[in-house]
Amino acid sequence: MATAVVSSGDNVIPPKSLYVIPAETPEKKRLATQYVFKRALYGWNSPIPPVVDVSRLSNVLDVAAGTCAWTFDFASLPGVSERLAENADNRIRLYACDIETRFFPEQALIDRLGITTFQQDATAPFPEDLRGKFDLVHVSFLFLCLTKEGWQKALRHFYDVLKPGGILMLDEADPIMYSHPSSLPLEDASGHDVERALTDTTWVGKANRIYTGMAVENGFFTDITYRFPELLSATGFEVQYAKRAIAPAGPHCRLLLSESDVAEFGEFTVENLVFIFRHLAAALFAKGKLRNPDGTLVETEEARDRMMADVAKGLRQEGAVTIGRSLIAKKV
Repeated sequence: MATAVVSSGDNVIPPKSLYVIPAETPEKKRLATQYVFKRALYGWNSPIPPVVDVSRLSNVLDVAAGTCAWTFDFASLPGVSERLAENADNRIRLYACDIETRFFPEQALIDRLGITTFQQDATAPFPEDLRGKFDLVHVSFLFLCLTKEGWQKALRHFYDVLKPGGILMLDEADPIMYSHPSSLPLEDASGHDVERALTDTTWVGKANRIYTGMAVENGFFTDITYRFPELLSATGFEVQYAKRAIAPAGPHCRLLLSESDVAEFGEFTVENLVFIFRHLAAALFAKGKLRNPDGTLVETEEARDRMMADVAKGLRQEGAVTIGRSLIAKKV
């Protein structure tokens, strides 16, 4: 049975999280399907890119593990699954942490694979006995959880728990929506035109007043996929691999021609974004910070609901795209 490094029992009060979606069963299902979509989007036939040599890994940590979907997927890999037993040669040990442990699977499933789970705020130092321990640290989808300062702290803490030469695997997205792939900024651009995104007079502008507006209000990066090279270099990492993905929603799942086959996810991508946006819109509205594309405040619940209805209709009928990026960086 895995032993938690830091207690995650009912008596532990989790650190304050900026994640606004409640940790309930529907959210667990959504996160699991989101992982399957993301894997299809990047064209992965494995939870890790081929540039990572699994045979060299002995201690692996999944940060912000959520439902542990990536950890379980990694555990099923040839070269990993047979090394999980306590008496295995070249044993591999799996660890998973999150600021909110209620997303974790049932303990019996965790114990079956010997996964050590613990509660951890990524912006806080990890336990001293984990410093320099891990060969690989996996981090995913913290773009609506960490502030700019939070990212700097978190990357330093990931660096600290990695062995020399250890690998940091990241996949993140930018909270800015576009109506069509032709509208996206180029891969070598300096970033997004946030003002233009927020003032778009179509339903996409309303979507960005929720999505991008939440990021701006909380001090999150709106362009983390563009900022990673400089952030990683400043922390002491060297980027070994990077891949940009254009994430479609709605009809674009069928129409977007790429190496990824995501046609089956058309309905899920709409429902997923509508679910997320409803929570984000409610949080902004409660703070008196939800605005229309012209900059005026959304002052009533009815106006908020009309805004969300327009966004849902646009996603379902026209579709949209966003940018994601996966990176592998080495501790140097």
